[in-house]
Amino acid sequence: MKFPIENTVSFFEKRIKVFRSSSTKSPGEAVVSGYSCVSSTNRQEPLPESCERRLAGIFYADIADHRRLTEQGEEGTHLHLVEAMNLMKAQVIADNGHIAYLTDGAILAEFEDADSALHCAINVHLAARQWNATLGLESQIGFRIGVNFGEAIADHDDIYGNAVNLAVRLDGLSCSGGICVSDTVRTELANKSAFKFVAMGKRHVKNIRKPVETFWIEFDQRQIVNTEQKDVVMISSAAS
Repeated sequence: MKFPIENTVSFFEKRIKVFRSSSTKSPGEAVVSGYSCVSSTNRQEPLPESCERRLAGIFYADIADHRRLTEQGEEGTHLHLVEAMNLMKAQVIADNGHIAYLTDGAILAEFEDADSALHCAINVHLAARQWNATLGLESQIGFRIGVNFGEAIADHDDIYGNAVNLAVRLDGLSCSGGICVSDTVRTELANKSAFKFVAMGKRHVKNIRKPVETFWIEFDQRQIVNTEQKDVVMISSAAS
């Protein structure tokens, strides 16, 4: 079984191929392994009628060490993985996110802005901490999360494009229980004192030409991330 991040990359490759087959290729624009690269002329190719470009907070998260956990093949482990995904789905919905893509170990969601996407990321980790506190050490499950802000291409319930691809790569730079964000997120939320951005430096990520300025988010259990939501969302494995 592949890592969730690899499954998502495969999904994006298919979506971009469908998109390109129904539109005209811009001069100077290339595709590497299914990813669109920004043209040096900054030209944008026309979109199919069903698609639109829009700014969005993009949230991508997966279960840390998912392959090892699934390879255990134990019923208890499987149930914990299901509960972990239900917890994350419930939190995204509670924070008004739109789920664009879902696997048994990863989730891609769109929010109206960077603030909402990052709030949800912190809420997910706070919920996971409370949930894991009820489990034995060997049964605990962590999430890795990447958050980006940029222009996404929306096609019905799907989103894709370079900004989405970067969110997936940021997730790959994160660790269990961590959140990695782009410089565009930090710039958008520079005046938000609730967030502490810790520089990770410039990182080279696959299929993105220039090094990406990255940050991880420092937070603790005392943070109240959503003032309208006093309780962290929890959901049982029986939920869909």
